[in-house]
Amino acid sequence: MKAIVLFSGGLDSILAARLLQSQGVEVVGLNMITPFHDCSKEAEERAKEIGIELVVRSFGEDYMKMVAHPQWGYGSNVNPCLDCRTAMCREAKKLMDEIGADFVATGEIAGQRPNSQKIHQLALVARESGLGGKLLRPLSAKTLSRTDMEIEGTLDREQMKAFTGRSRVQLISYGRKAFGLKTIPQPSTGCVLCENSYAPRIRDLLRHKDVPTIWDAKALAPGRRLRIDENAYCIVARRKADCDVLDELFASPKRSRCALLYPDNYMGASAMLVTDEAPEFGDENPVLSDKMNEYVQTAGSLALRFSNPEKFRDVPGGPVCRLYVGAKETRVAVRENPEVENIRIIMEKLGEPKKKEADASEAPAPQDAPSKAPAAEE
Repeated sequence: MKAIVLFSGGLDSILAARLLQSQGVEVVGLNMITPFHDCSKEAEERAKEIGIELVVRSFGEDYMKMVAHPQWGYGSNVNPCLDCRTAMCREAKKLMDEIGADFVATGEIAGQRPNSQKIHQLALVARESGLGGKLLRPLSAKTLSRTDMEIEGTLDREQMKAFTGRSRVQLISYGRKAFGLKTIPQPSTGCVLCENSYAPRIRDLLRHKDVPTIWDAKALAPGRRLRIDENAYCIVARRKADCDVLDELFASPKRSRCALLYPDNYMGASAMLVTDEAPEFGDENPVLSDKMNEYVQTAGSLALRFSNPEKFRDVPGGPVCRLYVGAKETRVAVRENPEVENIRIIMEKLGEPKKKEADASEAPAPQDAPSKAPAAEE
């Protein structure tokens, strides 16, 4: 028999793969990269250690549509965990059909994530992914309904496990005793959509763009993000690594309309201005509207706000930025503007209490209209 195992390289997925191997099942790991989480390098290392083939795939633009409009809602932040898990299982089903595997398995444990891995939620993912009885959770199999493979007798249910809850103590002990695991992977930092510090950025994005792109998602991470108005925001770099990311984002032909400001005659922060007022990518003769010129000056002032004044205030003639817009490079004088101090950085307020969110079990059945009510927390 051959199985596709959703494989992050974490302890749970390693144990699920090894347990199946112990029953003589050929295991092929599948690691899915999302715009918000990439653990493929760790997965590749762990796959080599346990001797399994690993397939790495990335989600496309449809993933962003799901994030913007999840059928089963969000968790306590902007994490559509049930929709995401369902999407991963659908990809696993595609791979299963492609290579002629017999079933799909995951390292999920009943009750480990109290608001997204309850028994009925695990059943929901099996149903909505189209896998049904072909989806096995070997680490909790004895606590769940029998899968097709267990009913047929091609897998021995008695060799499956009945782990539940959040504790890793029993899992670690089992891994060491059953499979001689010497190195226990630390819990992953996980998807940034679950993080309090990251959620305000994507909430702001979703308020101003109905269906963001993967480019928009990549632009969420670097630097300081500041909302200028309903049609423009600015990213100001904190460090050189941020500057490099902004360069890469601007060079992408799939970028949203934007402009890049880079210090020309002083040392300071570079900034990216994202707005529909910006000319199209590749425009060799871009014409800037009055509004765009106003945005450029605001972005330049924001760049100075986060730069060392000693580096630009004594520059002869005043600070100048190189402005990259469309396919053209120009130079533009920028000035300090005290009014930009009122433009806030998009971030979580310190000490803000977390609101209690509804459980995914309260989401409507598939035949009803999709809900954006809060749901499972990963």
